[in-house]
Amino acid sequence: MKSPTLLTVSISLLAIRLFNLYTVRSWYVPDEYWQSLEIAHGITFGFGYRTWEWVVGIRSYVSVSWIVIIYNILKFFSLDTLTLLIWSPRFVQTIFSTYSDYCFVRWTQKHSKCSNIFWPCICYMSSPFLAYCSTRTLVNTMETNLTTIALYYYPWSVKNKDVKYLWIVAFVCIMRPTAFIVWFPLVMFDFFAHKRYTVFSFVRYIFMGLTAIIFSIILDSYFHGSFVVTQWNFLYYNILKKCNAHYSVEPWYWYFVSGLPPILGPIFFVFIYTLVKRLRHFNRTDTDFKLVITVLWTLLVFSMIAHKEQRFLLPLLPMIFFVTFPNISLICKQFIKLASLNVVINTIILIYLGCFHQIGSTNIMSKLATIPQNSTLLFLMPCHSTPLYSHLHLNITTRILTCEPNLHDTSNYIDEADIFYKNPKIWLEETYASKINTKWPTHIVMFDQLSNQLQTFLKKENYKKTVSMFHSNFPSARTGRYIHVYTNT
Repeated sequence: MKSPTLLTVSISLLAIRLFNLYTVRSWYVPDEYWQSLEIAHGITFGFGYRTWEWVVGIRSYVSVSWIVIIYNILKFFSLDTLTLLIWSPRFVQTIFSTYSDYCFVRWTQKHSKCSNIFWPCICYMSSPFLAYCSTRTLVNTMETNLTTIALYYYPWSVKNKDVKYLWIVAFVCIMRPTAFIVWFPLVMFDFFAHKRYTVFSFVRYIFMGLTAIIFSIILDSYFHGSFVVTQWNFLYYNILKKCNAHYSVEPWYWYFVSGLPPILGPIFFVFIYTLVKRLRHFNRTDTDFKLVITVLWTLLVFSMIAHKEQRFLLPLLPMIFFVTFPNISLICKQFIKLASLNVVINTIILIYLGCFHQIGSTNIMSKLATIPQNSTLLFLMPCHSTPLYSHLHLNITTRILTCEPNLHDTSNYIDEADIFYKNPKIWLEETYASKINTKWPTHIVMFDQLSNQLQTFLKKENYKKTVSMFHSNFPSARTGRYIHVYTNT
């Protein structure tokens, strides 16, 4: 059978990612909006919401600069409609992901031990978690894209002494400092394999690193309004002050039990088999061995950090799939019906997660975007449960329940969201009813579980339910199946 041309491969990859773009319309994590679109909207249009991470300066504006460029282009040509503001960054992210996928395919063609990568690539492209995140404006998605591209340019052969991959790695690390953990083993392998311990090599490393850091400092200081080194602040607040532990603390083994298995699915067992096989018969110059060591190193270091999330593992997926490709190919060749069924199941999972699970958070914003300009909004929801100005594009007064960590070492600290959910009625009384000059908001947004508790209050203040939007079949303790909007106008 004739091998497909690069053009055919590129078009196929783009078609798959465009399908992902069309399918994925649901809410995943707040960072998709609050650490990207919200910041870019504030910079471009002058109104938005900056979370504490941007106030204290632990996030680099490098990660949102491309969205700022898109928004400024739309603004310049008066094309800043809500539809384009929401979908144009996601479309560009889809293009980034497609190019990343192309680099992944080319990388496996050149360096994988797998003789036929067709089915393994199908499994990779249909991986539900990868597809679920590939079109989202998450810094983790961009980190994964750049990591995959850098893996393509990495000098896997001793004859290849090119270091262009280091430029990509440098900018990945200033954008996402934890990327240093992922890349440390591979950079060390390259350093010793190519004997880069010369004066010239050290000067080149220093030049690359300083260039990336200086660029970041200049850009971040400009947008922050004062001198700031976001990479140091990231380490200070997340590692030394352990502010990230405010959002969740998981046991050390979480990534091995609840992190990696769900996002890999059946591939997890293939990976474990491959892992044991490579460690038993290792070769330091072997590509698979280098990747296995990198994955294990990253998992072990990440396991020492209290706050853990599955999306932090995204950059490891290309490496994991690469080393498992020969075994995936063998399984798919022997059980082609099983392989086809796996792709179908993956697609069904993606459609459900993208179109039906946690869909209310984004759908409700299209309704709120049509309210009058003089309206005021109050979101009585777990903090950052919906997008905000990037999905409203209205310069109106809004309020959300905040959940900032204990930045100032306050004794017995409780964030605003926790205070509210302890006793919603008391919070409302103290925040609005007891203050003479404070007006009740015209619109209140909440999940159905909370609205059931506040029916007496809502009737007393003449609020009527005007919108009810399905959200999820699997609500958590503070969310619900539906999102309701109450209005007193």
